[in-house]
Order: sequence, then C-alpha cells, then structure tokens
Amino acid sequence: MSVGTFDPSQLRAQARPIDGQLLQQAVEIAQRQSSSAGQLDLSDDEVSALQPLSIHAGWLEAAQQLSMADVVALIRLFTLGEGQFSSWQAGAKSPVVALAKALKKRREMTPELTTWIKRNTDNRYLPHGDLMDRL
Repeated sequence: MSVGTFDPSQLRAQARPIDGQLLQQAVEIAQRQSSSAGQLDLSDDEVSALQPLSIHAGWLEAAQQLSMADVVALIRLFTLGEGQFSSWQAGAKSPVVALAKALKKRREMTPELTTWIKRNTDNRYLPHGDLMDRL
C-alpha cells in the first residue's frame, strides 16, 4: 500500500474568473459613488448583486484588465461597503487586499490611498491582508 504525496498548493482553489457583466456593473457602481461622503448610496438590489464579489477569489486577475481609476474606485467601494453592509464583511479575503496588491504590482499604489483605506475601515487586514498569507 502506498500513500500519495501532499502538495499544499492543491488546497488553494483555482480562482474562477469574475463574470464580465458583474465586474462591469461593480465598476459602474463604484465610479458613481462619492468617496468623500464616507457612505455608499446603493439600492438593496445592488448590495445583493455585489455581495458575491465581496468574497470572490478572482480579483487579482480581474484587476489586470482595469484602469487605475477603476481599481481605486472599487477599493473605495469595498472598503466602505464592508463597514456599511454586514453581508460584505470578508476579513482578510476582502477584495480590497487583492486590488491593492494589483496596484502594488503595477507600482500605482499610493501612500494616500493606503491612509484613506485605513482611515475608513475597521478591518485590520486592509489593505495588506493576513501576514500568514504573505509568508
């Protein structure tokens, strides 16, 4: 009798891509929100429609096709949304972590955006994620 080998990478599920139509809807909603107010103005239908995106694992890949302005708008949307809508709370799995990582890879993450995120969230993992995931 033999036992197979353990590969920890098998535990990480491959992230399925975010539906293009839902991504476009999220970008449109994010762009029309006023980040200075600190409150989002979303309908119940919009909150429900975007809830699956608050825990979706495909954000890093999705951000590659978005402009810096779109990524920043989404960061602001999900940062504020997590505090405003209980169904959007994602801890270290927040899309903000992946979106910020995408900006860092492109060298577009600014200290001002990091400060804004920290000032507008109670989620201790934003914007850098869980330290254990980075080790």
